[in-house]
Amino acid sequence: MRTDISAVDRIGNGIVAGFIATVAMSVLHEAVEFLTEAVGAPNPALGWVFHFFVGTLLWGGAFGLAHDYLPGASWLRGTIFGGLVALIVLFCVMPLVGAGMLGLEFDTFAPLFIVIAHLVYGAVLGVAYGKLTDTDEAHENEAAAR
Repeated sequence: MRTDISAVDRIGNGIVAGFIATVAMSVLHEAVEFLTEAVGAPNPALGWVFHFFVGTLLWGGAFGLAHDYLPGASWLRGTIFGGLVALIVLFCVMPLVGAGMLGLEFDTFAPLFIVIAHLVYGAVLGVAYGKLTDTDEAHENEAAAR
């Protein structure tokens, strides 16, 4: 685990990376609007706000803290993290929004779509986070710590 990056910087970098990954995942915008309608929200904008809040602040910040505890390169760490997020969505969020276990009430392909979308989110999250933390300043701090 790198000691030259503070917890605040990890969370901050995670939030920035989470925003970038959420934008990339949002290309699949129909899913957000579909979920917004499913939970009975009056306006798709509410779904988008929630989607960006969770993807950016919650999962991005959590990834910033979990990054160094996951194996492999940053993209792989992000992909693993995205897979864990997909499991949470499938087994917790989907039943809460009335989509049934694994989201099968929406569609039989919903679980596959959810897993693929979150793996892509995780990979982008990992790449962005890796780029944000792999700076000249971090290398200088690492060299000074030796």
